[in-house]
Amino acid sequence: MFILGFKFPAEMGNKIPDEAVVAKLDEANIDATGINEIKMSTEYHGQTEELSYTNKDTFMFKALVNYINTAETDYMIYMNRYQIAEISKRLDSDDETMELCKKFDSMAHFKIRAA
Repeated sequence: MFILGFKFPAEMGNKIPDEAVVAKLDEANIDATGINEIKMSTEYHGQTEELSYTNKDTFMFKALVNYINTAETDYMIYMNRYQIAEISKRLDSDDETMELCKKFDSMAHFKIRAA
């Protein structure tokens, strides 16, 4: 099973605890030095929207920085977006994060970069 690109043993099945994902993220030693903001642009039905995310004290921010540092493209893959949003809904509680989680639930395309 893969979650956020991290491999988990098959014995864990499909129900990977959030704590296990957080532990893998922490083990990845994510370097967020100099990253104060995550910029995203999304296009859906011909409309473009620019998004900014700045809450550094969240699972969401760490997961997005990890994605930026490890992804082969600046377009977010839907499954990764969905996984980040679902875990973030359970671990984070601030309004900025919850709003971004709602946006990630869409089928829109997201382009992401650190700022």
